[in-house]
Amino acid sequence: MVKVGIVGLTGCSGCQCEILNCQDALLKLLTLVDFALFPLAKDGEFDGELDLLFVEGSVSTFLDKEKLLKLREKAKILVAVGSCACYGGVQAQRNDEAELEQMIREVYGKWELPFELFKPSPLSDFVEVDYFLPGCPVDKKQFVYTVASLLNGVKPFFPKLPVCHECKLSENECLLLKGVPCQGPVSYAGCGAPCTAKGVGCQGCRGDCDFPNHQEMLSLLTQRGLSYEDAVKFLKVFRGNSFKVRGLNEKGA
Repeated sequence: MVKVGIVGLTGCSGCQCEILNCQDALLKLLTLVDFALFPLAKDGEFDGELDLLFVEGSVSTFLDKEKLLKLREKAKILVAVGSCACYGGVQAQRNDEAELEQMIREVYGKWELPFELFKPSPLSDFVEVDYFLPGCPVDKKQFVYTVASLLNGVKPFFPKLPVCHECKLSENECLLLKGVPCQGPVSYAGCGAPCTAKGVGCQGCRGDCDFPNHQEMLSLLTQRGLSYEDAVKFLKVFRGNSFKVRGLNEKGA
């Protein structure tokens, strides 16, 4: 039987909880695969080889790094699950704004800690990642589709269309035209656009779509009332290390 592992590094475990919420689909998977390693859902250790490994969370400590390197050696296929694993996530949004020591002193009041750590980073900074499933949390339908595809020897494929595409299909009214800050034009679809359907601007939790025009997006956001600096920070929230723009001392596009 196919051996599957689902583990977490530094994160909230939200993606693993979303996988557990697959319910009926998960019960069907149990007849096809052995969840040999899933600490959040089952007791026991497993030190053998894995056919398929899903990893949630960013690499933020040396313990994370050692765990990831060890698991990568034992896994035939590794899938990064969630935006923390794919991009560094929310905790990486200010990596380029301060030194690590400054961050630690701000949070803990001292530099000396009982463990070693570094700035939150995506899995791909340390190991080869075969597939990426972004989102905060990951979309459970895409998780099921990925497992089903891989079990059938098919590479899972998700077109990196912008969220605006899904809004059009759902006939959602454009929030940017209503003056609401929204990242739909530059963000990776696949979620079904639930936020915009409720009148909340897209936060970009799935990262970039193909060929995103960040500078034009910044221009649109500033036209709708955000300062250039706030617009940059808005785009950086979920993108972590993957988001690069011109210096904040420059004005918009």
